[in-house]
Amino acid sequence: MAELEIIGPAHDAGVRICRMACIEKGILYRFREIDYGSLQALKENMFGSLPALRHGKVRLFEIRGITHYIDHRFNGRALVPADPIRSAEVEQWIGVIHSRLGKLMGAQSAAAAVQCSDTQSCLKVLNECIGSRTWLVGRGFTLADMWLLPAVHNFCMHTGHTHLLRDLPAIGIWYDKHKSRKSWQSLCGGESPNTEGTNN
Repeated sequence: MAELEIIGPAHDAGVRICRMACIEKGILYRFREIDYGSLQALKENMFGSLPALRHGKVRLFEIRGITHYIDHRFNGRALVPADPIRSAEVEQWIGVIHSRLGKLMGAQSAAAAVQCSDTQSCLKVLNECIGSRTWLVGRGFTLADMWLLPAVHNFCMHTGHTHLLRDLPAIGIWYDKHKSRKSWQSLCGGESPNTEGTNN
């Protein structure tokens, strides 16, 4: 079988989500690092969008398309529940994170996003929704959690872990439970948010 390849900048949140999906699914894959706007990126697809995926003759871009392919093409534990309601809830949360917390996903835009009132309002609502949950949806770690993890991580990197636990305690507890996952640690284990942060 052809080797699956994930392509893009190592620090990119979307690349991390796709790589986490491979690890959580138990798939062997190869990572090839290229930069945004490079000639290599334009060779991957007509938009130069990253992350990108190659698997034999298959060429995909955009996080949702890539992770959908990974989840449905390979054996291993499901990253989205089979139950139609739970599956819809995963899509619902991915949509919220993408549309309302998208700027937190970017390495360059996260610093400004943490100060944005829309971001703060969304996080407060999300904090209430998470409550005492271990996972965003159902009884397991899903793609919804994989989308939220880099957004919360970037928030912590700019505001500090203490700030997160103080102002968004439910999200803070959720983050503390999942930041030690093998799939996340293998990608971001060396990135530790400051105890107090830089923008308190």
